[in-house]
Amino acid sequence: MKPAEKKQATHRTLVHEMLIVQLSFAAFVGVIAIGCVWWVVSWVVRDNLDDWAQRWIVEMESLGTGLYLDETDERFLELENYLARFPEILYVRYYDSDGRILYIEQAADDATAYPELTQADFLILIENPKVHNVDTRYEPLVRISQAVVTEAIVTIDLFNADSMNELETKTSVVGYVELGLDYDRYDREILGSVAFGSIFVLLAFLAMAVIGRIALKRAVQPLIDIQSPLEDMAKGNLDIQVPDSPHREIANIGNALKTAISRIQERDRNLRRLANHDALTDLPNRNHLIDELQDRMEQLVTERCSGALLFIDLDKFKYVNDSYGHATGDAVLIQVAARLRQFVRKDDLVARYSGDEFVIFIAGVTADRADDIARKLIQDLREYPLSHSAQSFSVGCSVGITVAPYPPIFTPEELISQADLACRQAKTNGRKRTSHFKADERQLDSIKSDLDWQQKLERAIQHDELVLEYQPIMKLSNETINNYEVLVRLQEDGKLHYPSAFLSAAVRFGIMQDVDRWVIANALSQLAEIRQQHPNIVFNINITGDSFGDGTLPQFITETLERNNLPASSIILEITEQVAIGSVSQAIPQITQLVEQGCEFAVDDFGTGYSSLSYLKKLPVQYIKIDGAFIHRLTEDKADQTIVKAVSDIAHLLGKSTVAEYIEDEKTLNLVRKLGVDYAQGFFIGKPTLTPWSNLPTRSQVVQLPKRA
Repeated sequence: MKPAEKKQATHRTLVHEMLIVQLSFAAFVGVIAIGCVWWVVSWVVRDNLDDWAQRWIVEMESLGTGLYLDETDERFLELENYLARFPEILYVRYYDSDGRILYIEQAADDATAYPELTQADFLILIENPKVHNVDTRYEPLVRISQAVVTEAIVTIDLFNADSMNELETKTSVVGYVELGLDYDRYDREILGSVAFGSIFVLLAFLAMAVIGRIALKRAVQPLIDIQSPLEDMAKGNLDIQVPDSPHREIANIGNALKTAISRIQERDRNLRRLANHDALTDLPNRNHLIDELQDRMEQLVTERCSGALLFIDLDKFKYVNDSYGHATGDAVLIQVAARLRQFVRKDDLVARYSGDEFVIFIAGVTADRADDIARKLIQDLREYPLSHSAQSFSVGCSVGITVAPYPPIFTPEELISQADLACRQAKTNGRKRTSHFKADERQLDSIKSDLDWQQKLERAIQHDELVLEYQPIMKLSNETINNYEVLVRLQEDGKLHYPSAFLSAAVRFGIMQDVDRWVIANALSQLAEIRQQHPNIVFNINITGDSFGDGTLPQFITETLERNNLPASSIILEITEQVAIGSVSQAIPQITQLVEQGCEFAVDDFGTGYSSLSYLKKLPVQYIKIDGAFIHRLTEDKADQTIVKAVSDIAHLLGKSTVAEYIEDEKTLNLVRKLGVDYAQGFFIGKPTLTPWSNLPTRSQVVQLPKRA
């Protein structure tokens, strides 16, 4: 998974975010509500039980009076029935004035397991004979006790008293009554009710979650519908449909998005037109001409016909500019462009190649028909002069003609070059005439050979029929071999063809980038397997200039390294001076980007190209591979020795290492080591083979070759 995809995968969706907030709030409120219900119900029940307890203790005192008066009391006989009516009363005990138990009535057999009242309890009751005492030490059992008292009137003059308050009475404690109440029963009932309520709340919570998710998803669905168009828009695809929404806010977003897409499309159309068309004549310009020609040549294959390309150069147009000014010259060019468009069919290609040069491509014509069209064009411009500001201009032209045969064997660039050469020949022959390009037999044979190799290459790439060989590169300071240059071969009927046979065809027909990427992909795949046993091995991979053309090389290499779980330091990319220096604007930024990621670069065949020290200083490369032309006769040529020594010294000053190619004997090897070269490569070190590392020690051993005698 890519980093951008991994980052996106960690984001919560808006529906989930809103649902989590909603459910979290509901859960918080639910917990508080259940807690409040528990507290309120428990408080109300306990308060109610306390009220009933006071009534029960009074009733117990009244019902037990007969025990102390030694008389049969009907109320006391109903004690058992009374207790049966109230399951909350676990037991009742009656004590005499000395604290001895007189009578026990209990609802359960184990009620007597609870301790009896103590002398301390009796003293409290004696001090407050008319107040009951509550003991909660044995919860959920609550004991309520009270003194049993008698009250007698001791006033002698009873008849003279005006009210009961004036009578003198005497209170006597004759015993004690203890009531055991079971509060646990209510707690269990409350707990069961709360548990049942909690289950109901949980079910309601789950139902709310499902309903809420459906409702929220439905509410934000218009936003979800916009997501896909936005992703397509981010990828550069503007041919998208933005769905409508019934919600005002989202509808505004959708309308803004539609407006943005429309503006971007309009801007892109203008930019493409400015980039692909000549601002003066509105014809396709030189850059767009190649793409248009490529499309027309593919059309030739579909229609199985040939075509012709006409290269038109206005004769002595410079005199119009010099005599009447550039404004007049521009007006003449506009009229020439209009005349050319009117002269050919609507579907034929007309383009402005440069200042006064135009190109016409006509499909479905032979060389003779193309010549007739060119002659009529020359005659038309001569017989029907152009005019501007009351001035008349008779503009002539020379036309070069080349045929695009079926099947195509030339690239668009080659067709333009051929027609350009023919046009120059027409000018040389006297102007205002036509000339045909004619290739000699050697050129045709080369073209046919390249066409054959092109077909073989495309088939080999498609069916993985290319073969990679590896040539070892030795580090001279310790004679270890960890680096191997990757070399591509084309296999045909058991025979391996070297790059010199097919690379020119790959370049001619624009498939060199495909070859490079096949090599990179397959080399790194094999490197991943090899490094499991030999973790220090590094591959040197050659990159041609075509691979830098579209700017995607860094991304391709990075993704291939990640796919094979390889570090960027496991490869060294080799480029020629022509690639690095000849395509500075394209190659250098991409090289720099790969170097920053950890890849290393080598300049191959140094000394045969520009060989500019100023460029060498600026290039972001780490290795300089000295061309074999300086190594082949190194032991015999003092000049070559001086050059190799100078390159080595300069490279070291710039912080770069050097590699000597084509080392074919021990004497040359010893000499390049003496001249300060860091690495050596050649048949004496090792020939290219499929698995040159097969005899190397494994991971647990040191990768080092024995020194040569």
